Order: sequence, then C-alpha cells, then structure tokens
Amino acid sequence: MDFYQRFVNEDACIDYLEEKQWHGQPVCPHCGSVTVYRCKSRRIFKCSDCTKQFSARIGTIFEESRLPLQKWFLAIWLLTSHKKGVSSIQIAKHLGVTQKSAWHMLHRIRYAVNSGSFDKPMDGIVEIDETYVGGKHRGNLRHNENKAMVIGIVEKNKNKGRIRAMATKTADATVALPFIRASLKQQAKVQTDESKIYHRVKREWQHDTVNHAKGEYARMGVTTNTIEGAWMHLKASLDVIYIGVSPKHLQRYCDEFCYRYSTRDMKDSERFELWFDFIRGKRLMYKNLTGRA
Repeated sequence: MDFYQRFVNEDACIDYLEEKQWHGQPVCPHCGSVTVYRCKSRRIFKCSDCTKQFSARIGTIFEESRLPLQKWFLAIWLLTSHKKGVSSIQIAKHLGVTQKSAWHMLHRIRYAVNSGSFDKPMDGIVEIDETYVGGKHRGNLRHNENKAMVIGIVEKNKNKGRIRAMATKTADATVALPFIRASLKQQAKVQTDESKIYHRVKREWQHDTVNHAKGEYARMGVTTNTIEGAWMHLKASLDVIYIGVSPKHLQRYCDEFCYRYSTRDMKDSERFELWFDFIRGKRLMYKNLTGRA
C-alpha cells in the first residue's frame, strides 16, 4: 500500500526518477549542457546545444527498457524489502511479465549495488569467515568439489555493521588477502577462526582467533558468531527463495544480500531510496549476463 500510494501512476515514477537524477536541474547526458527544455508532447527533454533528445532513463539501468517505470520500481521495492529476497517467478506474477524478463530485471537491480558507499574500507573490530554454498556431495566427487566459496567480512557493530562478500571457486591466502586489503583500514582489528588462509593476516592487522576444532567459539570477546549468523541468512535466501544459483551469477546474489544486510536498520522506503544512488552507469545487457546475444 505504501508503494502504490507513493507511485500511483507512470508520471509519478518519472517525476521521482527525474528528481533523483537531476535534483530539479536537468542536465544533458550527451554534452553536459544545462540549457535544456522539456518537450510538451512527451516526457522527454531536448538540449539546446547539441539538439539531442533524452529522458531521465538515459545512463541508468532503465535505459532502453520497454517496461514501464512503475513495474521497475515495484520490482526494486520488493527485492530490497523482502528479508531473503524474491524469486524471478514471483516477480513475474506480480508484474505480469515473463519469467525471463523478471530474471533479467532482478540481475540488473542486483548489479546496481555491486559498488557504492558500502565499498568504503571498514574500521574497528571485524569478523572474517568463509562458507561453502552449492549442491550436495554426490558420487565420486571430492568434498565440496561441486560447491562455490564465499568469503565475507562484517563489522562487529550491532544492527549497523556493514558486510562485504566475495564469491570464488576456491579460497586460499592468495584469494583472501587481496580482498581483505581492499576492504579494511590498517587500524582494523580482525577476528577469525583458525583456518590457515588467515595465517598471514597477523602480519598487517591485529589478529585474534578462536579454535573451532577444539570446541572454542568465544573467548574474551573474540568470536565469529556475527559473520556465521549472516551466512545463515545468505544460505536461507539461496536455498529457499532462489533454490538454484549458477556460480557465475553468485556474486550478484551476494551483492544483493550485502546491500540488505548493511541497511537492515533502515525502513523499507529508506532502503528503496538509497538504491537509486547506484543506478548511473550500471546497465547490464542480457548478452553480457548470459554470454550470448
């Protein structure tokens, strides 16, 4: 009801997008001129300098999409407000589009939040851990051979700590350390388990560990319970809502999860509005998404 009261029709959505894009002062995306005027017959603008026409969709994930903005906005609202996400099948039913279109839409929405304010280096006390996601062990496969790995870093700040996650085929020090260096400030204090992939962390940061192999899960405030709790939510999303996730798309599902987790103290409407800060230059083409034209 909150959504439909706010975005009652397509014009309301266009007005909102124009305000988020230009804050009352339209700018030509082709030449950067502010000498523009609105065409009376359609909801588009024309630049007086380069004479090209444009709309608020240009340069965003909505560019050249034939779907109404109201359907796009509803998909964004649902994906960012549902705690564990929403499937493309369910989105297709809500919007009255095909599952293929809904799937593409959701990936474009996820792709928009793969960078932004949440990429700022973390400080304070952080927990780092890795987890396996994927199918069950069957046949002659070695342990976890048919699974993907996700490495995560979470700030130890109740209800406000941010999280970052990186999907990878295998996790070792050569993969984990560059990710950790890009995510942490030098003053950060790191807490992990005894996994050997974190042995070199102590060379660059203050590093404390708990030994899960000996049944130690908390010692003098040192624990990995926060990041392990986050993994429970991620796996519930992947297993219950999305059921099957391809490894090549896993990073975008992790980005979606990290966005909701890092904004969990916000209202749904606030999280929806914040998402629009990431829409510029984030258009994900279907051929790039699938690897075929």
